Amino acid sequence: MQSVKMLKPYYVKRDETYLRIILAFQYFSIEHHGKTYHFIPLEAREIIIDRRSEQIVNTDDQFVFQHGKEYLTLPLYQLMAFEQFETYVNELIKRLNSDACEVSEEELLDVITTLEHENFMRLIDQALENRDEAMFNALMAYYK
Repeated sequence: MQSVKMLKPYYVKRDETYLRIILAFQYFSIEHHGKTYHFIPLEAREIIIDRRSEQIVNTDDQFVFQHGKEYLTLPLYQLMAFEQFETYVNELIKRLNSDACEVSEEELLDVITTLEHENFMRLIDQALENRDEAMFNALMAYYK
């Protein structure tokens, strides 16, 4: 029987495109043929997930596990077939992606429109303060 006993991120890096789950000693262990193997960062050290599709990107990366003096090297696509692996990863994705702020396009356009209007009003105020009649007239012509 093959299953994931524990999978906890040591560190998570986020950018617009990917979630990178960095793994370390004692945070990832599997059970393989009745033995418990602990992750050791000799080759691959992270699971990379596309934030939009929520799919694992680096499925060919090799992960090394140790049980005493015995080493086991498995590609990520084989680990994905282990019991509980999908559950652990999906929970991490939900928790980490839920921290992201989702804004609708309408809300974003409203914010941009408000900021543009406020900036335009500041430019009019500046033209008035500097007694720049040409700038004031140009801004008022544009505003109408």
